[in-house]
This record gives sequence, C-alpha cells and structure tokens, in this order.
Amino acid sequence: MKESEVLLREATPLDSVELNQFFSGIPTQGFLEIKTRRQVDFFSLFHRLKLPFKTFLLEKDTTEILGTASFMFTKKHVQKQAVQIAYACDLRISSQRQAILNWAQHFLPLLQKIKKTQQVQHFLTSLNLTENQVINAFIRPKNRKQSRPVYELIQKYSLVTIHGFYPFSFKPNPFVSVDPYKKTDREELIRYIQNKLNNLDLVNTEIKEDLENFINESLLYSWNQFQIARDQENKIVGCLYPLSSSLLQDYFPQNYNSQANNFRQFLKVFSLLGLSRKLTKPFSSSNRQESLHFKMLHFFFFDHPDIMKNLIQTAFKASKNNEFLIYAYQPENFQMRPPIGTIHTEIPYALYEIHEPFFEPESSIKNSIQKFIFLDGMWF
Repeated sequence: MKESEVLLREATPLDSVELNQFFSGIPTQGFLEIKTRRQVDFFSLFHRLKLPFKTFLLEKDTTEILGTASFMFTKKHVQKQAVQIAYACDLRISSQRQAILNWAQHFLPLLQKIKKTQQVQHFLTSLNLTENQVINAFIRPKNRKQSRPVYELIQKYSLVTIHGFYPFSFKPNPFVSVDPYKKTDREELIRYIQNKLNNLDLVNTEIKEDLENFINESLLYSWNQFQIARDQENKIVGCLYPLSSSLLQDYFPQNYNSQANNFRQFLKVFSLLGLSRKLTKPFSSSNRQESLHFKMLHFFFFDHPDIMKNLIQTAFKASKNNEFLIYAYQPENFQMRPPIGTIHTEIPYALYEIHEPFFEPESSIKNSIQKFIFLDGMWF
C-alpha cells in the first residue's frame, strides 16, 4: 500500500471552507473547552485587523488537513526601536500520530523560511497555561532529540473576566464621571493615550506613531465607542474601548471542568438576584451550539485604581445582558488587578518567543523589554 504523502503549503482563499471546518473542529482545552469559528471566511480575522499575514496548512494526499498555523506580520516598538514581529496563532494539530510527527518535521523549516522572506526579527505567540496538551506538546515535548523550535517565556499575564458585582463591597469613585466620547474630546484623548503608551513596550508602530490615523482607518475601532473618565476639574483621568468579541470570531463552549462549572452555577444563582450574568450553557448539556458573548477592554488606561472601578461599571452597564467583560494585565502591574467587589475570574496566559534551536541568548526580545507590555491584540 502506498504511504500517504504529507505536505506543508501556504493556504489560499480557496481553502477557506475546509480550513474553517478543521479549525473549528478542534477545541482548545483548559478550564473551558472551546471551539472557535471564524465568521464569513477563515481569513476574516486578519482582514479586520488589517495586518499582512500568511496561513499554512499541513495536508495529507491533498485532501485532508492535518494542521494549521497563521502568522501576522507587524512592527512593534521596544525601547524606542521598531522591530519586525511575526505573531503566531491558529495553531491546530490533528490528534493523528502522522500529523504530530510531520508537523514537528515541517515547523522549524517553515520558521526559517518566513524569517528570511519576511525579514522577521522575532516570532511571538501567546499560550493559555491551562491547556496542558498544548504546553506538553510545544513547551515540554517528550521527544527532545528532534530539532524543533524553542519556546522562551517572555512574560506571564492574566485574562480577567468580570461577570458582576458583590453588593456593598464594590464602591466606584463618586468624584469621577465616565461619559461617551465627544468630538471635542479627541485631541485631549489622543494626548492621554499616547502618554500612557510611552510607558509600554510592544506597541504597534501604527498606534505609536499616528494614533488618530490608526483609529480613523481601523475596521475594528471608532472614536464614538470610547468611554472617557474625567475628574472634578474636567481632566481626562481614564479611558477604555469595549470591543465586541463577535467582531473577531465566535467562541462556542463545549464543556466546563469542575471548577469552571461551579463558577457557572454560582453565576446562575447570583443572576437571579441581579448581581451577575449567566454564562452560556455548554454544548454537552444544551445539545446546541451557543457562543460566548463578551466585550474586550482595549486602550484600558487610568490614573488610579479607583477610576478603574468607574470605567468597569460603565462598560458593564453599557454591555448587553448576556455579555461579560474581559481584559489582560500582567500580575506585577498592581494597578490593573481586578477591583475588590467584582465577581471575576483570572485565566493564566503567557507570551513566548519562538526561537530556532541553539539560539543566541542576546538575540532574545526578552532582554530588550524593560516596561509593561501593551497586551491589546496579543490574544483573541
């Protein structure tokens, strides 16, 4: 019997339907087992982000997809210097042994090719630290004799999900007001955001160099969706942008582990008291695919944690009754910790740099990062 031929090739728009079927058919594991599906077509995410990209698929006999990986190319600022980044995402591998072995064989040459053709200086990716299968496959592989990429930890961070508020313990600042953006806010808001971005590394050059043009040209952001916090002197002291998850892709919960299911039941009870919002039922119990709905808090800046409370409260009230809030922060950034009185969870993530074997330590981007990281767009 002829042995099956497995090849790695760049995907084209003609592959969209098959890619989406494969991509959405493999759930990510963790506290929550989730299947992700792109809207319109598989490449819609990249078109909305307006970033150049390449998607690759591992294919058996030109008929069956065994694995996928996408790379988005962008320049980011690190210590006042712009560096070319390839952000790796969409990593899915079939559970077939043939797929796993062939992926290991093809992935390193693929990185080397992209590095040369796209003038990439660093490969970055984010991983959910509760996904044990992914961590074991890539960070702690069993077969260490193979020539394969090395994943170097840059920074750990957390995704905070906010589902409601405990009575009496959540107290916003009475001297801070939060209102929707007005045209007269633009210049002051730009100055405020740019000042905050100066304290962060890994900011996209388009945002760093011309924030106004970036928002004007964006397919995801618009000025009138910003929420702005002001003090009693009418000075901007905070802002955020609530971005709907449905603008990027859909997330379908398949199963909750015991810890997550207990929290879901807790939310269900508290929702009856009007203190929280329920989570979407898992597919395993509802027998119907229903997506999670949430708002991602981007451009989330404030001068003091008390102001953070006002911004979160306003964003929560402005969101729909089936939506929760989510934002990313580094645990060392104490000001960004979820406020006392919020009903919330924290999911551990980490940002890694992908190296070739035997890389020179001085080439690591980790050595250049001296500030907190601009995490918007680092996960989705």
